[in-house]
Amino acid sequence: MRRAYSIIVSAGMAPVLIMGACLALAISPGLVPGELSGLVRYGPFLLAMLGGAIAWWFNRGRAVFVMLLLLICYWLLVGNGAGFSPDGLAFLRIATLYLIPINLLILGFTAERGVLNPRGIARMLVLGLQIFVMLMLAGQPDVGSALYHLLDTRFFASTGLMGAMPHPAMVVSFVAIVLLLIRHKPLETSFAAAIIAIDVATVMGTGIIQYGYLAATGVVLAGLAQEAWRMAFVDDLTGLPGRRALGHAMAELGNQYAIAMLDVDHFKKFNDTYGHDVGDIVLKKVARELARVGGGGKAFRYGGEEFTVVFAGRGIEKAQGPLEALRKRIAENKIVIPEKNKTVSVTISVGISERDEDATDPWDVLKRADQKLYEAKQAGRNRVVS
Repeated sequence: MRRAYSIIVSAGMAPVLIMGACLALAISPGLVPGELSGLVRYGPFLLAMLGGAIAWWFNRGRAVFVMLLLLICYWLLVGNGAGFSPDGLAFLRIATLYLIPINLLILGFTAERGVLNPRGIARMLVLGLQIFVMLMLAGQPDVGSALYHLLDTRFFASTGLMGAMPHPAMVVSFVAIVLLLIRHKPLETSFAAAIIAIDVATVMGTGIIQYGYLAATGVVLAGLAQEAWRMAFVDDLTGLPGRRALGHAMAELGNQYAIAMLDVDHFKKFNDTYGHDVGDIVLKKVARELARVGGGGKAFRYGGEEFTVVFAGRGIEKAQGPLEALRKRIAENKIVIPEKNKTVSVTISVGISERDEDATDPWDVLKRADQKLYEAKQAGRNRVVS
């Protein structure tokens, strides 16, 4: 479970693999059998529709918007351009190099608002308006030509890679990629990777653009899958794996392990005295310390102010030291409450148990750890009881 968690949550792994595979196909198209060549051409359509449907199912409005945007832009590029002059078609193609990074950057810094609600519908209307304006401008030969030359600006004479894209588009893409990667979240990282994939394909030549969009839709689909996994297994407030992840970890335990249950002392008092915002700060502080508990322990949010730490392959003796160090670190750090102009201390109580002949089921061991936690509370709190 721990290894799977590390691989899945790694926001950069999937985009690198997908883009690497598409780059290899672009460089060596012979790797794709002739009978499967249609999948490369129509793959972006299929992945965009699949990703849009999954995003709709999980009520991820931003991903629905991005998949629709990529689908429309790809259609504009691979279409036969019927109804448009060469200048108008060239304008559409260069406009996508601005449209995609700007929209993905904005979406990366806006909150998730779902799909079928006023804000979600407003986003779709904005996309529709952008596409409508692009098509209207492209349909005017003189306007399309003028806009093409405006967008195809070069700050200096350049050839090779620097001459393959308009320099303003390069700047916009670079800024969008950097800011999205700083967010360091699966979906935002996939947005950055999609921009990179399309830009790289553009630099390589128009005949490669299908591989760029194949990679772009693929990485956004992978980011959506990672986002869905986080929704199911990771606690939003603390960032720790949640109870469902704990269930998977418990199922993979061997014949030796220790389990600790802990909670925040007088947590209800924090909420009642200082408000739920301060209570959330307390939980985040405890979670940050739990994330580096040491000793091979893996922390989970059990529920409310309760947390669980699983020590796979270790008994109580090896687990007690890291837990005691954790308790001391939390007790020594103060929380500042600006509104009250004061600092408060936070302490935790911990109960720990291990697998033995009397308790061979992990959930039975957890129940015994919970009983030890109760004993720690009764003994005065701010202590570890085994």
